[in-house]
Amino acid sequence: MFLPDKPSHSQSLFLAVSGAVTALLCAGVLRWRMAAHGLQGDGYLDLAPVLVGLGTFVVFASFGLLISARSVLWMMSRAAIRWLRVLFLAMAALFFLPEHTADPGALRLVLAQWSAIVLPAVLLALALLRRWIHMVNNTPGNLRHAVFLGLGPEALKLAMRVDRSPILGIRVHGYYADRPIEKVAEGLYVPPYLGQYSDALGAMEADQYDIIFVGLGIEQSGAHAQALMNRVYDSTASIYFMPESPLLGEFTVNSADIAGVSLLALHETKMLGLSKNVKRAMDLALGSIALVLAAPVMLLAALAVRLDSPGPVIFRQRRYGEGGVPITVYKFRSMRVQQPGSEQGVLRQARQRDDRVTRVGRILRKTSIDELPQLFNVLQGSMSLVGPRPHAAEHNELYRKQIRGYMLRHTVKPGITGWAQVHGLRGETETPEKMQQRVAYDRYYITNWSVWLDIKILLRTVLMVLWDRNAY
Repeated sequence: MFLPDKPSHSQSLFLAVSGAVTALLCAGVLRWRMAAHGLQGDGYLDLAPVLVGLGTFVVFASFGLLISARSVLWMMSRAAIRWLRVLFLAMAALFFLPEHTADPGALRLVLAQWSAIVLPAVLLALALLRRWIHMVNNTPGNLRHAVFLGLGPEALKLAMRVDRSPILGIRVHGYYADRPIEKVAEGLYVPPYLGQYSDALGAMEADQYDIIFVGLGIEQSGAHAQALMNRVYDSTASIYFMPESPLLGEFTVNSADIAGVSLLALHETKMLGLSKNVKRAMDLALGSIALVLAAPVMLLAALAVRLDSPGPVIFRQRRYGEGGVPITVYKFRSMRVQQPGSEQGVLRQARQRDDRVTRVGRILRKTSIDELPQLFNVLQGSMSLVGPRPHAAEHNELYRKQIRGYMLRHTVKPGITGWAQVHGLRGETETPEKMQQRVAYDRYYITNWSVWLDIKILLRTVLMVLWDRNAY
């Protein structure tokens, strides 16, 4: 449910055009302002507009929100954030290229003027390009007419998104099925019911539709199924099969290719081979730096735990690691040692105003300092800096029976922080629904992992530590 759509060839062309337009705009304005201040013919500085243009093309040729169902204002706000990458590139090109004698004051003035002109110009250009794309896709010759054969949950979701995305140039006429669907949530878009599968034969013979979405459960409709599909194959429409098996549940299906054989992937990871080695090198490098920087804080925390309450400084707990293999996770002890006769063998999650948490422990948990000993787990190789947060083994055994796909989060090493945590999913999970939401974010991370995603999570984690209200 989280995975972004891959652009079609037509959409890729539109994105390439947007990249080219914004690149020419950014490079042209920069060259114009540099010429106005006499900053030309000065060594490598003349390359600055070229570098900025190339960088702008890369940034905006992959800006998928330009052709999405999101509002124009949302698109422009995200474009402004994306433009900051171009600004950083322009700063680097103007101030760090070698062999030029330009006055730094003049360069700063050029950068300020360029930014003031280019940002609104780029946003206006993207808004106009979006309007142009909408007009092109919805001209009588380009508007495509679509129909659904069967309307399961995934087909209904697709129909709703297409209805909300007129920029795609697809008009859904309705759906054929053995019977109209029932029990639809109030306010949810449902395309018109056009009749039974037998009624669809005439429409298929008349070639009324440009797109036909076929539910994989159509074979259950009986004798009409094969005749209908024969007619679909004899049409001139684009044909798409919808994965509508009840076995899929809430899983997102993606296309995959292994050894030249096309597959439908329910769960996979990019952390394989060289990518896995790169992630491990990143863990070792950043983990070592973090440990050196955090050493004074860790020593003070250890001393505070020792003086605050009796018991060990380090709390060790059995959790599951990569592949479901048990690992020992280290934390600073933040709770009182369990006394004989208390709830031994019963593992309760920490909650707000939990009387088991010590005075020092409350501070450690609020600031996430209690997690710092897990840097040793990272250096040992049992954990990563970024990954799905490991839960206590007892909780794992509980939730794996309640949530389908729960153990898939252990496809990779657990992390000190993760995609779920930077989205506020931290703290007590009172209900299976809350844990299921975490699992969904964890599976998104596993499927869409990249070095840049790890860096983004680490940066957001640093910011969240300062005002995380879910830590207690």
